[in-house]
Amino acid sequence: MPITYRKRKHKHSNIINTVVTVLLLCIVFLAMVTFFYKSAEDEAYENLHVQTKQIKDDMHLQLMSDRENLLTMANFAAKLYSDGESYNLMFESFNPIGLIENIGILNPDNTFVTKAGTIDLNGKISFEEEKLKGEYITGRVKDLTRDNYEIIRSAVPVKVSNEVVGVLYGVIKLDVIGEKYNTMAEELDAQLFVYETESGNLVIDTVHTQLGNISFLKDRRYNKDYSYEKMMSEENGFTSFKSAYIDEDLYMHYSTLEDIPWRISLGRYESQVFAKAHIIFRILFTSFFIMVVIMSLYTLLIMASEKRRNQAMSCASSIRKTLLEINQQQDSVSKSLRKICQFAKSRSAIFFDTDNEDFNCSLPEYENVILLGEDRKYFISEIFHYSAELHKINKSTVGVMCIKPNDHLLKTNHGFYEFLKTHDIKNVTFSTVTNKNNHITVLGVVNPKKSKVGRLLLEEVAVCFSIAIYNKKHLNKTEIAATTDSLTGVSNRVTYKKDLLVFDEVKPEKFSCIYIDVNELHLRNNKYGHAAGDEMLLYIANTLKEVFFGSRVYRMGGDEFLVFVQDTEQEKVSEKIEMLTGQLKEVDYHVAIGVSYRTQNFNTEEMVREAEVRMYEAKAQYYQNKEEQSVSKSEDVGYVQTKTGIREIDTMLSILKEHYNGIYRVSLDSDKAHRILMPAYLGYNEEEEHFSRLLSKYIEDIVDPDFHRALMSFLNYDALKRQFLEGKTPKITYKKTNAETVILSVYKLNDSDRDFGETLWVFAKD
Repeated sequence: MPITYRKRKHKHSNIINTVVTVLLLCIVFLAMVTFFYKSAEDEAYENLHVQTKQIKDDMHLQLMSDRENLLTMANFAAKLYSDGESYNLMFESFNPIGLIENIGILNPDNTFVTKAGTIDLNGKISFEEEKLKGEYITGRVKDLTRDNYEIIRSAVPVKVSNEVVGVLYGVIKLDVIGEKYNTMAEELDAQLFVYETESGNLVIDTVHTQLGNISFLKDRRYNKDYSYEKMMSEENGFTSFKSAYIDEDLYMHYSTLEDIPWRISLGRYESQVFAKAHIIFRILFTSFFIMVVIMSLYTLLIMASEKRRNQAMSCASSIRKTLLEINQQQDSVSKSLRKICQFAKSRSAIFFDTDNEDFNCSLPEYENVILLGEDRKYFISEIFHYSAELHKINKSTVGVMCIKPNDHLLKTNHGFYEFLKTHDIKNVTFSTVTNKNNHITVLGVVNPKKSKVGRLLLEEVAVCFSIAIYNKKHLNKTEIAATTDSLTGVSNRVTYKKDLLVFDEVKPEKFSCIYIDVNELHLRNNKYGHAAGDEMLLYIANTLKEVFFGSRVYRMGGDEFLVFVQDTEQEKVSEKIEMLTGQLKEVDYHVAIGVSYRTQNFNTEEMVREAEVRMYEAKAQYYQNKEEQSVSKSEDVGYVQTKTGIREIDTMLSILKEHYNGIYRVSLDSDKAHRILMPAYLGYNEEEEHFSRLLSKYIEDIVDPDFHRALMSFLNYDALKRQFLEGKTPKITYKKTNAETVILSVYKLNDSDRDFGETLWVFAKD
């Protein structure tokens, strides 16, 4: 049943208070989050420091313990040396201990003694240099006994009476030390890097499969106050940078081992560092979100309502301004309905009243479902029924109603329910205006997607629409009479002349000109009288208005009509033409139709002339085959020379002669042509194979010499094609030797953007 809309008071103060409260909550929330993240970062750095120290202490203890073991073995080797015994006893009794997997002794003669035998290392190592180093541990170095193999070497001198008699080496395998500390790093869920302080060569790397150099961190994007150089120059500290593998920061602590030229770095990803903080953040965010939603919901509803109202008011203002110009602008009503249709995102916008005024505007994609004929009459009568009921219930001049095919409508008006379902109408929202004389106007939308704002807009502009239509009907009768054909009710040639200027200025993107001529009107007048002819013209005019609803329809003469269709695809225009001819054929009326279509750079008068020529060609085809209806389209033009004894053809040719001297269809590709309808114009032997030769002869003998050069330029077919490509119509006005003025226009017959081969050459009288 009726749904009315009441205006609500503005609630700006509530909106402001709620917005301020939400902003304060946001500030508190952000402060808390910042605090927790800062605390989490500090805690992360502290944990990294503790964990780094844990690994560093373990590594230092292990390496120092291994060195103590090497010192014990060095003392044993010194005793064997003093006793003159070989080192074999020591090698045979050795078992891997700590990180040391193997041992060997470098002798003063640069021979290296191991359990496996003696190796000459001359050229590879210098005993003299080694004994001066004392106790030391290397980073990653080459194995002296195997090629392409790297180890860590721990060295202790073997002394007898304070004289170095050998250097004992303990071998630490990289995979052994790596495996041990990889395990520790995994337990800490961290990344571990151990590298030589001086060279940067990695000893342990838990990220990469092969050991490289710590310099791979040099190209990272370090955060503020941190850098690679700072990390390499300081004994210990913190750093952070953007990871190259995932889109997160890596937080790292680095420290140098005591008495060992190694440095250790331990890092964790941002997601690991802030894991706890993220949990707290999610809890805080959830609580914050719930509070904001609860507090903001009401505000959002108010703001949405205000926004809808402002949009409706803005659109209403634009529509009122358009309707104020209803007496100056012929399309003010259609423009206003289009704005309503677009604003409400509806299938169509409608206006009708009890004085039989009827306007409709549909979006292009819904033109095929527009209600016509008896369906429209039934729809209007039902809406009037509900409008009267709404006025009776509300006791007000203006009301708004929404009708849907729901259970209530099914029970109360089954016929209208089925009608709406059949035509896929889910919602009809309309506003009614009723005056004291019970005159009703209805302004509405069909299937609006924005029904609420649609209701607002309808209520705002309904009265304005009613007044504007009243003014249009009752204050402009003189102008209407002057611009409307009295018999058919369509626009006359006065309006046509005015609209030519309008369309030439506006130039719609898609524009069609449809020229219609009624066939056999003369025969009908002679056979049945002029009343029958008037009845035929009136029926055809009404059918044109119905099929081309919303377009401009003109009566150009006794039996000629013209339709301008804008903003409609060519295929849609063709469908409407087929609908027109089909409806006329049902009552045994026939018309000849010519169509011209443009998308840019068009001249309206040229389009009318082009459509008129095609209409005459269609008329000739009709009389050539009385049983078929012929429509000459831009993309399918079949011009033929007509030979018939029918009296109407003589009449048509006489009419053509008043307007045109000659019409030829010319192929720019083959240079061949044939004459259309008219007697020979260019003269001479028109069986000449090449049109250019025929025209050249015509120019030389018939055209005033002052125009020879300009007219000969039309024989440059490539230049003509370039003009077609630019959207132009080649045209020239020249004089003949007998002082007669002629206008030559060349039209393309194919709407393809590239195919300009087939053309129409029209020689018209000025």
